[in-house]
Parts: sequence; C-alpha cells; structure tokens
Amino acid sequence: MQTINALGWECPKPIIHTKQMLDTMEEGTVCTIVDNMIAVENLESLAKDLGFVIKTEKDADAVWKVYIEKTKGAVAKTGASGNLMVLVATNLFGQGSEDLSKTLMKSYLFSLTEAKPQPTTIAFINSGVFLTTDESSAADILTLEASGVEIISCGACLDFYSLKENLLVGKIGNMYQIVEKMHQSDNVIRI
Repeated sequence: MQTINALGWECPKPIIHTKQMLDTMEEGTVCTIVDNMIAVENLESLAKDLGFVIKTEKDADAVWKVYIEKTKGAVAKTGASGNLMVLVATNLFGQGSEDLSKTLMKSYLFSLTEAKPQPTTIAFINSGVFLTTDESSAADILTLEASGVEIISCGACLDFYSLKENLLVGKIGNMYQIVEKMHQSDNVIRI
C-alpha cells in the first residue's frame, strides 16, 4: 500500500497526487490522508469516476484516511481525446468574490498542467491576457507550453490593456488565428 500524507494540502493537490500514484500502479491501494471533507468528497468522486473501490475512515481528530484500491485489469474511464482548445476570456474563474475567482483561476491553470489529455491550444482574449503577463499565473502556463500546448494571446487585447511589452508566455496572435483554431478543434471549452 502507498500512502500520501496530504494534511494541510489545498484542492486540487490531494486528488492530483492520488491520481498520479494510481497511474503508476498496475494494482494496489493508495491511502490518502486528508483533513477536510471537501478532499474526502473529491477523492471519493475520483475513485467512482475511475471505477475503483473506495473505503474511508475518520479518526477523532477530524483526519480521514481514504483508501482507493485499483484492481488488476480495472479499466478506468478516460476523458475525451482529440483536438481540445481552451478559450480563456477573463482572468477570473466564475462570478462572486474577486479574490476567490483569482484563486480558482490559478487552481484551474495548475490542474490543466496535470490533466490528461492536455489541450492542444489555449487562447487568451479580453482580460484573460492578464494571465499571460502575470508572473504567478505564467508559471503554470509555461509548464503547459513546455509540454507542447500552443499558447496564444490576442494582440488587440494586449494592446488595449497596454500589456504587449509584458507578455511572459506564448505568442501574440489575432482573432482570425483564434477563430481558425476554434474551427479546427474537436471541442472548445470557454472559461
């Protein structure tokens, strides 16, 4: 049995590390130790999505041990494949608290670095271009670019926000290129 001590880890790290460990195993059990119910629910959802057996134990100190068993020959469900494009039209993820929306966007970009399959292209338009010019966001985007994901920032948008000189990752593109990439894609996810 493999154990992952994820005490104090923020979402989505417990799920990502557990999934990575399961991916390296032909069969066996991973025990992930967490300290919040959200992580427990996310791990249970992961196990269900993968078709693996799950068992959860809670001790008196509000610490959970989540056991996920991968049996030999188990066939995990996989995500869609093909030519996927992500269109990022804002530097915020969702509506509501701006601070929370920024945190969620950072978490989304990090999760993209770990998810399989990765998008073929990520295009940043409107205020989304702030993400390709911000050092804290650009680190995860650089990781995606290094793994072969094409990163495009709208040149008109960079000009509008006076950010063209601040571009840290990817290349400057135009709306025609972005539309072409959208038409060539099997699936476009808009954020």
